[in-house]
Amino acid sequence: MYSIEEKDTLTIAFKDSTYTVFEYNDRELPWRIATFDNNDILVFDNRLIAIKQTDDNSFEGLFISEKDYEIKIEKRRAKWSRELLNGIWIEEQHHALFFNDSTEKPPLPPAPPGVSIENFQYPPLYEIDEDTILTNYFYQESKSKIDVNNTAEFIRMNLRSEFNKVEKQWKVKKLTDSIMIIDRTLERENEKFNFIKSKEKNIKLIKIIR
Repeated sequence: MYSIEEKDTLTIAFKDSTYTVFEYNDRELPWRIATFDNNDILVFDNRLIAIKQTDDNSFEGLFISEKDYEIKIEKRRAKWSRELLNGIWIEEQHHALFFNDSTEKPPLPPAPPGVSIENFQYPPLYEIDEDTILTNYFYQESKSKIDVNNTAEFIRMNLRSEFNKVEKQWKVKKLTDSIMIIDRTLERENEKFNFIKSKEKNIKLIKIIR
């Protein structure tokens, strides 16, 4: 969605009776089309947008609020196949550590009680399989359901990774059968038990072929 006056862009995924605005919030909110006197009105939650279709892939409209904004809504095409996400991925900075035996590795910490030393994993790995993502780091493992938007550009998750980070969303900026470049949205809990959001940009992941 493009705001003609303010030049803002929002990426919106419509799924059944809900919509999600990525990079703005991660809530799923209801939407519907209301018709009055042959005029279509797109209703986002309680927000009203009068729309008219201009071609097969785009609409023009007016966002009716405290101030009216002209907008344009365009259908986005998938940039890449979702199947390319599936596999085991490692951050580029850890690639040599994983594959090169001559690279100096950190000392192996003792295993917690009841855990085998064979379960130790470093550097961290991500494994994506259809609708789930799993990460292994040190002696811990975390798994989360994922929600991928229609164009495979955004992946939502709730994944606890190394250093007590909670990964909430990946924005996929590039994806091939061997590399993926993402912007990563994180949450960390501070000493006041508040969650602080931050972003890590242009993280390069390399797919491991075994």
